[in-house]
Amino acid sequence: MTIKKLFARTLQATRLELRQRWWQLRNACGWRERWDGTETLNVVLLSYRRMENLRYIVDSLLLCDFVERIVLSNNNPAVRMEQFVSSRDSRLQIINQPRRCYPSIRYQLARQLSGQYFLAIDDDLFLTPRQIHKLFQRLLEHPSVPHGAAAEDIEVRDGKIVSRNVSWGKTRETDVILWAYAFTRQHLHRYFTLLNRLGMSEDEVKTSEDVIISFTGDGRPYCEDLGTLFCCDSATDAAIATWMQEGFLQERGRLYLSCRECLATEPWR
Repeated sequence: MTIKKLFARTLQATRLELRQRWWQLRNACGWRERWDGTETLNVVLLSYRRMENLRYIVDSLLLCDFVERIVLSNNNPAVRMEQFVSSRDSRLQIINQPRRCYPSIRYQLARQLSGQYFLAIDDDLFLTPRQIHKLFQRLLEHPSVPHGAAAEDIEVRDGKIVSRNVSWGKTRETDVILWAYAFTRQHLHRYFTLLNRLGMSEDEVKTSEDVIISFTGDGRPYCEDLGTLFCCDSATDAAIATWMQEGFLQERGRLYLSCRECLATEPWR
């Protein structure tokens, strides 16, 4: 490990511990994130290689009174998630999968939940309760499309992808939302409908399921300005980050073009 990586990892651990203590103080003092309406949010989290991160993500969510339920799927059968997340909050359900599962399982799990509004957060993004509140609020204000924490803009010419750009920090339309995904029951239904149109089974989608959910709105999805985003330093670690694996971008590009073509010929009604 290089000195630069070691410093980044140490700094991240310090930030997370300080944040954790602040969450604990907020919870003890009753300084919770509240929602004036009656709508509630169901959350699906996944874990495979970044088990240590889930404790911080879960505790932030549990400070939000409008979060009705959190399903945490441990997709790595070699570990038990209870070793890393010890909360006894009744809203949290931990599922230790008996076999390795892929990110697309988040939508299968969401489909089993009640309610109309859902949030999925990648395991390398640490949202604050206020950022979770804002993402939920934006979904309620504009429920016709999914909303995310970051944007991937994709330029297509003559049926081929010629450029990609990832950005965040500005509220706007984009092509694919990244890192956190707020969506409705209708978007969830359309996700599986689109899979069927593409001739794909749920188990075939091992990565890039964010591409599919991005096509489930009445229009293009929205990236929301959530302020400064705190991402895990492993997001750019080739040994851990899925997007850095060989062939990932090529397969992602093919899926994006397939979704685009499918809805061009048969748009949502």
